[in-house]
Amino acid sequence: MLIFSCGGISKINKKSKGKVESKINVKTQYWNTTEDSLNFYVHISIPLNHFVFRKQMDHFSSEIIYTLVISDDEGKTQLYRESWREKISEPYYENTRDPDNLVKTEKNIGLIPGEYKLFLNVQDEDSRKNWKITKTIKLERVNFISPSLIFVKENDKLMKQVDFLIQKQDTIWLRTQVNLIGNEEIEGPVVEKMSPDHQSKMEINYFIHHNKTVIDSGVVAISRDGIQNFYYIPIPMTHHKRGKYEIELQYLNDKQITSFQYGLKTKNFWTDEIDELVGVMKYVLPYSEYKKLKQKGDSEKLDAINKYWKKKDPTPETDENELLNELNERVKFSNKNFSILMHGWRSDRGRIYIIYGEPQVVDESYQDNRGYNFQKWVYANGKEFLFIDRTMSGDYTLYHERF
Repeated sequence: MLIFSCGGISKINKKSKGKVESKINVKTQYWNTTEDSLNFYVHISIPLNHFVFRKQMDHFSSEIIYTLVISDDEGKTQLYRESWREKISEPYYENTRDPDNLVKTEKNIGLIPGEYKLFLNVQDEDSRKNWKITKTIKLERVNFISPSLIFVKENDKLMKQVDFLIQKQDTIWLRTQVNLIGNEEIEGPVVEKMSPDHQSKMEINYFIHHNKTVIDSGVVAISRDGIQNFYYIPIPMTHHKRGKYEIELQYLNDKQITSFQYGLKTKNFWTDEIDELVGVMKYVLPYSEYKKLKQKGDSEKLDAINKYWKKKDPTPETDENELLNELNERVKFSNKNFSILMHGWRSDRGRIYIIYGEPQVVDESYQDNRGYNFQKWVYANGKEFLFIDRTMSGDYTLYHERF
């Protein structure tokens, strides 16, 4: 297996350890149903590329077995347990390998306020592979406003629950229960609807935090006609920087905070920072191709990088891209071990490690008459790199190389 770069070609000295990371996502929400009980909502989403699909006459199929258990906070007494099967059908094989293609399922469970443990087991019927998730949950009666889930509009009628915003959104919607002053006792099934602009209205304050700084705030007026007090609260998004966002809703003396990530989703790589991805590609691409990459927009950059590594996959018939796994391991190692005065991938040792991999020999016995320490890396193919620590801080820079 080879990594190609403007600096040369190197055989990898260590075995790749890359694995497919489990990205099963479990989102929960709760709301009042009667005076002393709550509805506990569980939303499960799983990328299809976790599962084995069988070729049928005109489609590909897979079967998943779910087991969901809710127990007391010590995990000794089961209060709810359900197992069920779901079949998945996709017309094309490519759909089954797409990590953005998700299978989703949800459950509504009646509980009283308290602390619980949630256990979820997901099993692939064909491979018998299991994924397990355990969460501690605390349910409290909603005073005025409940915890929220984030939705975006796919069309004029359909709302889609999301956890990570990739595309630019002018408005997101927080589904929440608001107990307006003067409303009658809550009864009946939950029916969710968007707030119309009529009837008497109440005001909800919102604050948008980006990287722990308030960047926007405002007021949303809602009507008193949400069935079972449920509303989709529209929140305008006027800022579109990458990073972590928190939206705080306030009504009377109650508040709830919902968080999400906004930006490009770099699911295949060690980082979500597009500038770092492009920077590392400088070590991989010919300079002319690197210049073209830098001139693209962020989404185009990510698309080009994904296509490059997909094309370089030495085993395209498998789920693993061993070459990309090796790159990820090298960059993570560099950032962990060579980040002294800068990010490790930017350092000379990081650059050499990313391009050529782990050296066969590291010799730290060199020191000159000025007291500077040297570090010598030797590779099996005869390449040698000599680094010097001029600042005596442990930050070694390239002093000499021999091929």
